[in-house]
Amino acid sequence: MSAASQSVELNHIAFEVATLEEVLRARDHLREHGVEIDFEGRRRAGCQLAVEFRDPDGHRLEIYWGIDQIGSDGRARPKEEWNGVRGLDAAIADPVPGQDTTLHAASPIGK
Repeated sequence: MSAASQSVELNHIAFEVATLEEVLRARDHLREHGVEIDFEGRRRAGCQLAVEFRDPDGHRLEIYWGIDQIGSDGRARPKEEWNGVRGLDAAIADPVPGQDTTLHAASPIGK
């Protein structure tokens, strides 16, 4: 793992992208350029699919798609539906209820 940033004020910066394919392309681009990936897949609450890495200064960055939204009724996804999975391929193959992980472009999986 890359060295941690000397900045203690910032945990991480997350960038939302419009499609799952963009997360996969970002992961592939990072791999192709030798960037160490700290995490890829789906974490707990929120259920977004993400790739996490560090910038050259050690700041934690995240590119994600598909974060859960709290509805106008105030309802959040119940904890029993959270499904943390390491690896984007595994997260795509095992979506949480209501999460459409259908890839609509030429599949970037397996690169």
